[in-house]
Amino acid sequence: MDDSKENIYQIELKKSVHFSIKTINSNAESGGIRLSKSQELDLPYISARTLLNEGLMIPTDYQGNAQKARVFKVIKAMMLNEDISKQELDFQQQVVKLTPELATLFDKPYQENLSYINPRVRQLLIPKNGKYLSISPISSAGVNYLFNQEVDDIEQQIKEKDADFHNLQMAVFGIGGSNPQNVGGLVREMQRPIVLSAPKIDNHSRQALAIFYRGFHYYINKDLLTDWANLLNIQLDKTAKNPIKNWHEKTVYSPSSDMKVRAKEKNYLQNIVKSILRQGDFHRQNLMKCVDILPSLDELPRQSFWSSPEVDYITQGLIEPKLRDDSWRHEFAKNLAQRIIIGKIQSDDNQLVSHSLDDNARYRLIRYILEELS
Repeated sequence: MDDSKENIYQIELKKSVHFSIKTINSNAESGGIRLSKSQELDLPYISARTLLNEGLMIPTDYQGNAQKARVFKVIKAMMLNEDISKQELDFQQQVVKLTPELATLFDKPYQENLSYINPRVRQLLIPKNGKYLSISPISSAGVNYLFNQEVDDIEQQIKEKDADFHNLQMAVFGIGGSNPQNVGGLVREMQRPIVLSAPKIDNHSRQALAIFYRGFHYYINKDLLTDWANLLNIQLDKTAKNPIKNWHEKTVYSPSSDMKVRAKEKNYLQNIVKSILRQGDFHRQNLMKCVDILPSLDELPRQSFWSSPEVDYITQGLIEPKLRDDSWRHEFAKNLAQRIIIGKIQSDDNQLVSHSLDDNARYRLIRYILEELS
């Protein structure tokens, strides 16, 4: 047996990695990371570290280019326990000679050429403590290999009609350019990702999340406002046709009013306010049914548990009664009074119903609204 060949295999095995920089960019300088058994992680998702925790041997790959593919073919056969009975005698002998090296390969972590990040390697800048942390995500070809073994088993079960799946949607992912072996010997395991549909959420939860993050625009009861406008128009007509006072000749154009009319106006406004507050109560009740999907106060600090801090101040108070302090009541009263004054009312027969409320009525409306909120 040629000892020089044996040394090449041992060297390349010891330099093999779970994560190769070349999987990000085949033109980048070689480098990578190999995990040790001590870096296993007990968490409920699939990753190199969690697979180590399951006692699985994650195959490593070479860092360089296609020139190492021939040497690594022996290493790959040894790692994956491939059938080598039809290989040449020298190949078989190298696999047998190399096998004991695997027992200590993962005793310590290993990395190479990571003292600086090659400009060809993509980086993500993540905010942390007022600064940025640079992260370069790298996939593991060995994890993809183990994953694909499971996929192959499922596909076989599907063919035999003995699976819970009807089909698996696979895509084709180009990696390594015209010669994938320039990236690694297991790189083809990274070329057929599973395509997953976006997770579905029921309409009730979707609506609750929309209210939490965006709030809602309260509406003014059209029927109440239309009746109010009709009342004011009747009073305007009385002002115009008063044969005794002749108000128009005296440049008085405001609607005729008395205690009975003002009581009706106030009643309309009270009912409008109650209608708007009920809208907030309705949305709060829906949010309470979906409390489990809302972020905690630690995850997203905020005044009200039921609203994102990005939601406007008035809407937050409509959803959460505890926020309705004096400041909120005045802001809401001003907002509602303004919307009533500038509002256009469409009647049932699609005719525009005008009202005589102008900016002069603002403070009267605000006073009525505050009385209802007190």
